[in-house]
Amino acid sequence: MKEQLSRQNFWIIALNSTAAFVMSYLILFYINQFSYLLTAGMYDYAISINYSSYFFHVEPYEWTHDAVILIFSSGYILTLIVGLLALLAFYQLVADAIPIKVFFFWTSFHAITYVFGGLMLGNLLTEGIGHVFNWMYLTDTVKMIISLFGFFGLLVMSILSARLIALSSNAYFVRYSERMSPFFITAQAFVPYLIGSALIYVYFLPENQFHERYGWIIEGVMMILFFLRARYNDDLMFEEDDNRNIRLMKGFVIFTAIFYMASRIVMHKGIYIEW
Repeated sequence: MKEQLSRQNFWIIALNSTAAFVMSYLILFYINQFSYLLTAGMYDYAISINYSSYFFHVEPYEWTHDAVILIFSSGYILTLIVGLLALLAFYQLVADAIPIKVFFFWTSFHAITYVFGGLMLGNLLTEGIGHVFNWMYLTDTVKMIISLFGFFGLLVMSILSARLIALSSNAYFVRYSERMSPFFITAQAFVPYLIGSALIYVYFLPENQFHERYGWIIEGVMMILFFLRARYNDDLMFEEDDNRNIRLMKGFVIFTAIFYMASRIVMHKGIYIEW
């Protein structure tokens, strides 16, 4: 065990997880951009999307009640569906000693943060899905209840994440114990969060939008709650697997790096579509 907890292995695990952190975030972001594109077409609204934002080329009077609700809620619904599917995929792969399962963990983590963070802050700051609530003319009491629902959703995901991270350790180790817990949690979760958040912030410069401005703060708080809960994880023993070893996912890391740079360059000027 001591030989496995080396600096080299630490950074292999951290690099795999960081690539998954960044890739899953960008995929969810462009899924949301696609949702704006698709729903705008349903109302014949011209739209521009780029690497960080969207813009509807319509006059204020052209907005309708149904259009606002559908357009600004569709991304959240689609993200929630993808997040739940990713969580299901993680549990389907949980017994397999393969590092790629961390991609599904981060996808579900980002998706839950996006949806419930939007319910909590978007509702209070009238951004994101807050547009929908404004057009629904909800009372302040109802808005507060929705914000509390978003808060408890984030809290549940924080608690659940501690267990998911512990289960993901079987990709590298035959046993998860209190002794190796700080090593693995730092490599699999905290370092990827710090480096990944910085890379995401740089990606969206200079136009960081609502979720990019506040998402890293929400995830940071979730990480603190996650750490407090992780201290109480039980020791785990996993089945022997000949495929288990601490290895870099070279193909996935390279693909993430290429996608990160290529999507930023290609989408710099954006796409304009007039339906």
